[in-house]
Amino acid sequence: MLIRRTRARRLLEWMMDRPARVIMSSFLLIMLIGTFILMLPFVTKSGDSIGFFDALFTTVSATCVTGLIVRDTATTFNTLGQVILLILIQIGGLGLVTIYTFGVSLVRRKVNVKTRLLAQESTGSFSFSELKGLLRTIILMTLFFEFTGFVLLSTQLVPLFGYKDGLFKSLFLSVSAFCNAGFDLLGDTASGPYSSFTAFNGNTVVMLTIVFLIFSGSLGFHVWKDLIDYCTNKFRAIKRHDKKERTNIHMKLHTRLAFVLMVALLVVGAVLFLLMEWTNDAALSIGSFTTGEKIKAALFQSMSMRTAGMNSVDLLAMRDCTKILCAVLMFIGAGAGSTGGGIKVQVFALLLYSVKSDLSGNPEVVIRNHRVSRDTVRRALTIFTMGITLVVVLTCILSITEKSLLEQGRFTFLDLLFESASAFGTVGVSSASTPQFSFWGHLFIIPVMFLGRVGPMTFAMGLIMKDRKNTKSVYPEAKIHLG
Repeated sequence: MLIRRTRARRLLEWMMDRPARVIMSSFLLIMLIGTFILMLPFVTKSGDSIGFFDALFTTVSATCVTGLIVRDTATTFNTLGQVILLILIQIGGLGLVTIYTFGVSLVRRKVNVKTRLLAQESTGSFSFSELKGLLRTIILMTLFFEFTGFVLLSTQLVPLFGYKDGLFKSLFLSVSAFCNAGFDLLGDTASGPYSSFTAFNGNTVVMLTIVFLIFSGSLGFHVWKDLIDYCTNKFRAIKRHDKKERTNIHMKLHTRLAFVLMVALLVVGAVLFLLMEWTNDAALSIGSFTTGEKIKAALFQSMSMRTAGMNSVDLLAMRDCTKILCAVLMFIGAGAGSTGGGIKVQVFALLLYSVKSDLSGNPEVVIRNHRVSRDTVRRALTIFTMGITLVVVLTCILSITEKSLLEQGRFTFLDLLFESASAFGTVGVSSASTPQFSFWGHLFIIPVMFLGRVGPMTFAMGLIMKDRKNTKSVYPEAKIHLG
């Protein structure tokens, strides 16, 4: 008994030793609780338990705001089960540490240094001084966007489904879209299970509201805070008629980079989607849509494929080139400090600027007259390498576990790559139909969804046993041929 207590205490101390480990532990705790609840028979419409493994997969997908499912949400779970999923999605989108820290500060209790370190790591804040304002921004912006989406969606869904069902669907979809979760409650409609938004291509309000919510959640809370501060300072300067102060107010490089890239990827992705799918006349493909519906569907898919996981077209019927485009968008993902996944657009931008600097013979990475530290560039390269490794390894594993389905022609190897990118990017779309995968396929997808949410760097830092040492050793230079 004493040995067991000692081991348990050491394990607990190890888990609480680093902010990265506490963040991972908080997600694991929520997953454990969520799995237990979703296993209970009274959260399903049939009154039967969905079993441990299906409950685990669903909970991990909801907490990691992924959206890959083995059971249709609307037809499997009753209202209580759907509320539980909604809570898991909200916690997963914001992070348990963020919610806890804000709750402590809200009741005017003193937030100790260790809790601040946790919140700083969870939110990606650069300093303690900006932490309190950032936490307030995260909560307020979340409430604002989710309420706005709820109101807009209610105007369309209440007439379709009635007040009770329409309001609840609107709330669920608003939270799911803002948190980039990919879950929906449209499987019990005339479109059938796993249909997502395929019946709403003609509804401009629904389509654009979802795009707006996904974009808002994936932009990043740091960016929203900087944009609010920038607009507020500009307005005050204009109100005071202070031209000099107005010209000295500049948007932060991080904010400008994230916003420009998010918009650019949205537009470029939509244009390429249109070019690749314009003549695809398969069922539920945009070839049979009107011109207006094609544009809306392209914008919807370009934004959703980045991290949200909702679809308005048949993904299985997409052409191979389109699937590759979507896999790239899913791998890039959302902005840093957002509710989305992927390697993040800032990492993608740093890699592009690093290549540009190398080709131009510049030893430093410079973005708009700002030098980026080598540690930051190295971290971006590490995230990219770990991300691409996870996607490739999972694809190879799925090609083994799903060999029989591949031989039957149910899907192709490209569909498995699509699935892997979706799991890592916490997107949640599937062109191979996740429910038909084997037990082993589902088992290997679960840890990739988890790593995609907490971040491969956070996971690696959490596993480091010892603190990084500052060594002053000087080693001889290695000369390695690179081509």
